[in-house]
Amino acid sequence: MGIGVVTTKYGRLRGEELGGKYEGITVFRSVPYALPPVGELRFRDPEEPAPWNGVLDATHPAARAMQDAGTGLEMEPWRSDFYFAGNPPMSEDCLYLSIATGAEKPGEARPVYLWFHGGGLQSGYATEIEFDPAELAGRGIVVVSVGQRLNVFGYLALPSLSAEQGGISGNYGLKDEFMALKWVRENIAAFGGDPDNITLGGQSGGTAKSTALATSPRAAGMVKRCVNQSNLAWARNYQTPEKAEESGREYLKNLGLDPDLTPEELRRIPAFRFYQMRKKPEGFGAPGGLPGSMIADGVWIESASAMENMAKYGSGIDYLSGGNLGESSLRDPGLMPGAGFRDAADFYGYMKSLLGAKYDAAGFEKLWPVSDGDVNFRSRELAARAFSGGHATKMMGGVITNRYFGAYREGAGAKGRTYSYLFAHFPPSLPEEKGTFRDRENLLAWHSSELWYTFASLRKGTPPCRPWTETDFRLAGAMCDYWANFIRSGDPNGEGLPFWPASGKNFGWMYFGDVPEGHDGLDGIDRLALELIREKGGYPAL
Repeated sequence: MGIGVVTTKYGRLRGEELGGKYEGITVFRSVPYALPPVGELRFRDPEEPAPWNGVLDATHPAARAMQDAGTGLEMEPWRSDFYFAGNPPMSEDCLYLSIATGAEKPGEARPVYLWFHGGGLQSGYATEIEFDPAELAGRGIVVVSVGQRLNVFGYLALPSLSAEQGGISGNYGLKDEFMALKWVRENIAAFGGDPDNITLGGQSGGTAKSTALATSPRAAGMVKRCVNQSNLAWARNYQTPEKAEESGREYLKNLGLDPDLTPEELRRIPAFRFYQMRKKPEGFGAPGGLPGSMIADGVWIESASAMENMAKYGSGIDYLSGGNLGESSLRDPGLMPGAGFRDAADFYGYMKSLLGAKYDAAGFEKLWPVSDGDVNFRSRELAARAFSGGHATKMMGGVITNRYFGAYREGAGAKGRTYSYLFAHFPPSLPEEKGTFRDRENLLAWHSSELWYTFASLRKGTPPCRPWTETDFRLAGAMCDYWANFIRSGDPNGEGLPFWPASGKNFGWMYFGDVPEGHDGLDGIDRLALELIREKGGYPAL
């Protein structure tokens, strides 16, 4: 039996009780946690929602936040995997939660998973199909997925807005997340959740959201643990307010608008006008582009260094984080297959130029053997393990970053536990995709593909482009079990699961191939990566 009508601080809600295998699970899809940020509330901090009378129908999906065309929603492989059935309409009125619970009554004190979608801080929405919460809810977790303002509506900073708002503008999307956390703390017991056992989670851009929220002074003591998929966000540096305001002015100029428009004038501009740039800048964060970066404003984000914020406010938080074998490469910092290697000689030549004297000193060719036939896979496996593109100047990247984070935390006396993983299972592709971009041997474990497994949201025929096998379903069941265990207690291990060693001074980690394999200690490639980390700097010493 489902929980039925739920009474919150603001009014009563009716969700949809699922059937079949998921009988007893109720999903509330459009729960308002703040007033609609429209009209006079555009480019302002979120405000508490207004109470309502009667029973609010929360069975329909909420609108997604305003976002530009040409984002990941229109790109492969995401379009065919996640967005094949279409997307909700866009609206500035987007501050809603989706809640899934298997509780039968209030006060059951089930652990809560507060989830933030990816898409950078630019696109995506809370009810995407790969986030289907039914399996986690069936494992006793109350899953809350958050819609929040994105891009210009979430992160525009301007001198005129700062003057109006006590010297601070921007971070509106981040403040939405705080409002959602506050709402959950005050109301989740009515859905059977425990407000004192909250785990934040996110993937890709969602890790920026979960990390900033978990390590903010405003959230101190409110969060137990954090799941960061495909970006630990430990080495992140935030914008200064001055830089953010300068970028905001350049963006308005690129729109052909006066950069000194008053807040009142900005609030009268039609929403879609903010996406009509005269020139689309190349590269993330380029001048004149859509705002989409958080700001170290000293209040919501205290320091410009995420490391400092984590050390000061996150030492007691349990962390589970990792990445995918396929979302990085040695030469190209992008998330999809980039500039590969012609053959083994090309690969070894590149690594010799990268490693210098350490190439021969470490015996690299014996340490990491590669043939012409497997150079594509082996080079990308190396990137995922230790030297991912985009981090080459620091010689950092891959799962070694997460493991180093755990070793550093333990050495610094952090009370929180740390678990690291590399997702290396290749989702199956259709026979007709052989040799194309979507071939599993080309995409490997592509960026975001682990979501089908951590939520165990894959279904036969969903999506139509994935001919799932029993191996996929078994792995998804195991990964969802690990995640549920971690959300519940801070330890992913449980009965019937291969042991997952913590990432401490032993540098433990989990390899999710076709079956999970736990690893302890350092091998030769790990030691080489750690030597370079110590030399290049940028990370705290162990």
